[in-house]
Amino acid sequence: MLTCPMCKKSLRGMMRECPGCRTDLSLLVDYAGALQEGLARAELLTRSGELGEAVWSYLEVLEIDPDSPVARRQVGQVVAAVRQFDEHAPGRRWGKQVRRQALGWGDIDWLGVAICLVLGLAALLIGFWLGHRSAVAVSSDPVSSITDSPRP
Repeated sequence: MLTCPMCKKSLRGMMRECPGCRTDLSLLVDYAGALQEGLARAELLTRSGELGEAVWSYLEVLEIDPDSPVARRQVGQVVAAVRQFDEHAPGRRWGKQVRRQALGWGDIDWLGVAICLVLGLAALLIGFWLGHRSAVAVSSDPVSSITDSPRP
């Protein structure tokens, strides 16, 4: 049942004009009609077993009226069913287990990590030593010290 936004009187049916204050209610009537059509279409799709299309229809209704209790309840039931399916499907359980193992710290090969860190540190130290050694060799070279010194 619609209510006139101007005089706040309840209207019988889908009248395009308020009988009390003569306000144009065509937008309100079209809005309510679109909601009813969307809900009827979604209900028909649900009864025919086309749940995917029905969910999309309910979501379209929720775009128009986010507070529609029927659409919210139906979408909530579908979401609950999908969650339940995801929890109990064997392939999904295996995927969750693999993800848990990949993200968990308990299954890390700490010996392998320690060996990689030691090898990396050794490579850095050898590189530093070689660079330092070549710098010392260049600074102690007598030819370079003669050419680098200023002439009197």
